[in-house]
Amino acid sequence: MSEASVDGERAGGERAGEERAGGEPVGDAWPGEGPPGDGPADTVAPIEVPCPQCAVPADPETLRCPSCREDLAALVRLRYAGRIDYNEALELARSGDGPSALVLLRRALAVEPDLHPARELFTAVSARLAAARRPAD
Repeated sequence: MSEASVDGERAGGERAGEERAGGEPVGDAWPGEGPPGDGPADTVAPIEVPCPQCAVPADPETLRCPSCREDLAALVRLRYAGRIDYNEALELARSGDGPSALVLLRRALAVEPDLHPARELFTAVSARLAAARRPAD
């Protein structure tokens, strides 16, 4: 999973990650967009999963134990399901699929309620969908 950075400057001098009154992101900014250190991270980095037999951390590329070669992908998915769902939801939200992103964010928050980036993204996506449903004046 890679971390992406987006140019922090927006038209009119607004910065990515800033919010208007009511908590709505400025411009097209999603939580976590902007220069490093300017709010929450884009993605939540996976944490190492040790092999239950060898106690050796899984190789991050193959998700296999470097010692016994056991496939640890299922353990990674079980342990970090909320974070994986958040990262997938972030990509969906950026591609414009807000309803699918909300489904994944609800699932992420159900298994990891204190995952603050997921809660922030859930709020931002919900606000955008609600604004899109409002009739134009």
